[in-house]
Amino acid sequence: MAPLNDQQIVQNIHLKAKNFNSTQSVHNQINSYFTQLKDEIIKKIDVAQKKAINQALEMPFGKEQILKRYQEISQIQNLKSLLMQDQNKSFALYQKQCKDFIQQVELNKAKNTQLLQELLNQCDQIQQLIDFDRLNKSKIFLLDFLDSLNFFEDQTQSQVNSDNNLNNNILPQQDNNKIDQLMKLISNKTNYCSEEFLNQIRQQLQKLSHFFEQISFDKMNQEGKKAIRFSELNDEKINNVNEYVEHLIKLQDDPQHLQSVKNSFQISNLLNVLDNKFNFISNNYRDNLMRYLIETYPFSKNINTDEMFSEEQSFNILRSLETNYIKEFVKIVKKKENLNENGQNFDNSQTYRVQQKILESFIFEKRELENTLKQFPIFDLLLLLKEKSILNELQFQKSNLYDGNQRIEIVKNMNNQFEISINQTYYQGSNKGITNCISQILERDKKYIFRIQFEKRNDPNYFMIGLMKNENFNRYYGYNDQMSYYFRLENKKMKYYGGYGIDKFVKGDKTQLLDENSTLELRVWLEGKQVEVLNYPDYSYKVEIQDKFKQNLSQKDLCLYFYLEGTKINKSQKKHQQLSNFENQSMEEIQNNNI
Repeated sequence: MAPLNDQQIVQNIHLKAKNFNSTQSVHNQINSYFTQLKDEIIKKIDVAQKKAINQALEMPFGKEQILKRYQEISQIQNLKSLLMQDQNKSFALYQKQCKDFIQQVELNKAKNTQLLQELLNQCDQIQQLIDFDRLNKSKIFLLDFLDSLNFFEDQTQSQVNSDNNLNNNILPQQDNNKIDQLMKLISNKTNYCSEEFLNQIRQQLQKLSHFFEQISFDKMNQEGKKAIRFSELNDEKINNVNEYVEHLIKLQDDPQHLQSVKNSFQISNLLNVLDNKFNFISNNYRDNLMRYLIETYPFSKNINTDEMFSEEQSFNILRSLETNYIKEFVKIVKKKENLNENGQNFDNSQTYRVQQKILESFIFEKRELENTLKQFPIFDLLLLLKEKSILNELQFQKSNLYDGNQRIEIVKNMNNQFEISINQTYYQGSNKGITNCISQILERDKKYIFRIQFEKRNDPNYFMIGLMKNENFNRYYGYNDQMSYYFRLENKKMKYYGGYGIDKFVKGDKTQLLDENSTLELRVWLEGKQVEVLNYPDYSYKVEIQDKFKQNLSQKDLCLYFYLEGTKINKSQKKHQQLSNFENQSMEEIQNNNI
């Protein structure tokens, strides 16, 4: 015998071999099982067959009963007896009996029709007493059960089961009972099944457990979906969900329910708040919110809207204001914000100057008047009510970049025009490069038009106009802020070169040449994110800032900007500009009026 670490294994094998049944014994056991099963099944079938036949014989309406009932209703026997009477009787009497019979039949025609229809219905019911579809399904069920009998388990499946059993000894025990899984589906809280019904279902499922064990529950749910965990909600929440579902169904099927919800007290009050003109809600948003409030009404109907307002009277006053009043109020608030953004002190505002005049003419408490006008600088709005020139208020600054503060010359002539140039006549330094010249910070809500003419001293000359940030004024060239229009004067023509922000052609194209004496019109409206360059007065040429740079117009310290280039020749290079400010006019109005 080969050496082993454990000789007990050999002894165990001998013991098992002694106790094993022979192959013949296994065959006998199988034959015995099926013989016994067959006998018991045949006995059950015989009993069921006899029971069914007896029930059929005891049916209340067999063929004889149907014929007998038909004869009673139709009175065939009475007619037959009448016809078979002795012919020797008086003919008059016989005739009277026949007439009476016919008259009686005619009188009972409706009743007899009903009785015969009932008899016909009973005949149909007899055909339906035996449900052969159900019986055939039961037969298939029994045959499938017999097919599932398996004495020797598949070896591959046996190995899988063995591995699973091994894993179950290592991992925590899990509830894999498939009947329990089915019961979880059936007993979902939202089904409101009674305990009595659930107990009956469980009992019947347990009888069929053998078949359910063959069903794979691995893909019970749709891919990516899980059963809604209603069981984790309390009864109150479940009832709310049920009410919500019933509400949605009614909305689909019952127009009166929809109208009732629309007119409900809660939704009406919420819409009163929503429709306040100060909210500036779009119609599209309102419609979407209205649909949402209607759909979710079961959850909001218990909200106490009586306590919605802290000051309902104030709300109603504001709600009743006309649209024009609200627009004017918004203008005042916006003006205050613009003054704050531009760092303008109240003492320097137009409203402050009007306040001083008021105090000179009327007796007011100065502090109250000042506080009111600070909150509502209404007199600064008067600048927006009519066209007003800003030439008297316009200021220009010279950049320190490359000694621009020593080289730039700014002159306001008799025609109320500004002449800006590089004049190096008395400049002693060595810088000859480019520098900046800017205006004061532009107001965001104003719409500006700057008309500019250019004079060259060399051929070609390079020019840029546009906007730049005030804080970058002394740091670098304005065109770095990507809000500039770049062109050259050469061969007595004005030629676009571009590449610095104002490059989107609306009229004309890049190849179009303007006369060198042309006046360019620069239009600026920061709040509307518009910067445009046109040829004045023809307006046959129009270039605007590119969309990707419009975000730069949201900055708060933007100024009108000129690019000034020095030359080695000690002569002045001039730029003449005529400036105007048009208020309360859109860019479209300005263009249509050819201002």
